[in-house]
Amino acid sequence: MRILTCSQMKQAEKNAWAGSLSYVQMMENAGAAAAQAIREKLPGQGARAVLFCGRGNNGGDGLVAARLLCQAGWGVSVVLTDGVPRTPDAQVMYEKLAGLPVEVVPYGEDPEWLARQLAQANLLVDAIYGTGFHGELDGRHRDICRLINGVDVLTCALDIPSGVTADTGWADPQAVQADFTVVFDSHKPATAMPRAARWCGQVLVREIGIPEEAHRGLESGYRLTDRAAVFSVLKKRVRESHKGSYGKLLVVAGSQRYMGAAMLATLAAMRTGAGYVTLASTKEVCRTVLPSLPEAVMLPLRQNPDGSISADSREEILQAAERSTAVLVGNGMGQGDDVCRIVYELVTHVRVPLVIDADGINALARNIDILKRGNCPVVLTPHRMELSRLTTLPVEELAQQDIQAGRRLAEEYGCTVVLKDAYTHTVTPKGEVWINTSGNAGLAKAGSGDLLAGMIGSLAAQGYPPEQAAACGVWLHGRAADYAAAQRSQFGMLPRDVLDGLTQLLAEEGY
Repeated sequence: MRILTCSQMKQAEKNAWAGSLSYVQMMENAGAAAAQAIREKLPGQGARAVLFCGRGNNGGDGLVAARLLCQAGWGVSVVLTDGVPRTPDAQVMYEKLAGLPVEVVPYGEDPEWLARQLAQANLLVDAIYGTGFHGELDGRHRDICRLINGVDVLTCALDIPSGVTADTGWADPQAVQADFTVVFDSHKPATAMPRAARWCGQVLVREIGIPEEAHRGLESGYRLTDRAAVFSVLKKRVRESHKGSYGKLLVVAGSQRYMGAAMLATLAAMRTGAGYVTLASTKEVCRTVLPSLPEAVMLPLRQNPDGSISADSREEILQAAERSTAVLVGNGMGQGDDVCRIVYELVTHVRVPLVIDADGINALARNIDILKRGNCPVVLTPHRMELSRLTTLPVEELAQQDIQAGRRLAEEYGCTVVLKDAYTHTVTPKGEVWINTSGNAGLAKAGSGDLLAGMIGSLAAQGYPPEQAAACGVWLHGRAADYAAAQRSQFGMLPRDVLDGLTQLLAEEGY
């Protein structure tokens, strides 16, 4: 699957133009592709379509589709949402409607006419913004989108539904909710993202004549993490192996108040294949969780009066880290000064992959530049509030800019960042974005993040590069949750049930 950002798509078009494919011809091809896709959805004669066309090139694509549908025997009406087209190519397509039985009326000029057209329509087409949308819809366009969404007929969007930001997948609450989206030439990031699926509907990618050579050198840095991608990476076990063949993970986690976090992270690490897992926590935590984790090694540490791990145990933790192939820190540790001291020691002394989660991230947020003093690969797993603490950006801003913020964080500090949310993405130190395709709302429960951290830590301990460990861990976590939801429902499933789903998933794939 080829995914191009808006700027890269413009470059591909520019490259095609330099190779003698005119912009007018590309628009003609796009409109023809849209018309063909629409006719496949509604075959036969007698269909009626209302096309909402903006003033730019997306509107021009819609005008081409209007002309071709009319010539194919459809009843066609065009609503100009922003007046006559303003780009030269779209103006050409507007003029080509002359003489055809296509009614063209500016939005707001004749509400009664529009009401009649909508009442008779079989299909609505959104050609208002395309990839040119950014930010939020203004009042006028929000009303138009609300109108489109309120008509109970099939709705098609051209390239991207209006109100959806093509490069991020963020959508205005009133964005057009299309039944299907005809995407031109290449996927845009949003059309590949599950977070935008409720607006895009079925995604149909159609060629518009841009030759393959026009795409050379255009790497968007977006890729999908799906079943095929994950299991092409994960290695099956070989007969001639032992526990040391599958890594040694040190889990520094837990406190008197959050014993379950330590247990879930450790258990998830073992279920994800690590050969040797050590839980370093207080004596009370180790003693309490041992019956549930008989296969794990316990490293009892000194305890503070509040039940958290004492920083006086730093040397023991570092010695255990030297014997490990990866370290996970942070789950359920609390937010005292000792947590910061432990996390900072690990960052500056560990040489193996270090996964920092939960309270470890909160500690890091107090002195994030400590990452620049480290010499180990780091994986951060923040949810949106934790990302806000790490970046000092408001949570409200991150709702639209989480990928951009994650990229800046990953690139500045040379770490892998797992952007946990309803739809989770992984960002590599090079700024690549791995789009996850699994998971459901049943994961919105305390403890789910501890499982994910343990799974990522386990894969890192087994030798997978941090970005692969993170992206594969995220997908396995989500897909296992899909299995759990199928068995126990999203309401009733618990984080521990995800691990049953994980073993079922791995067994089906022969692992």
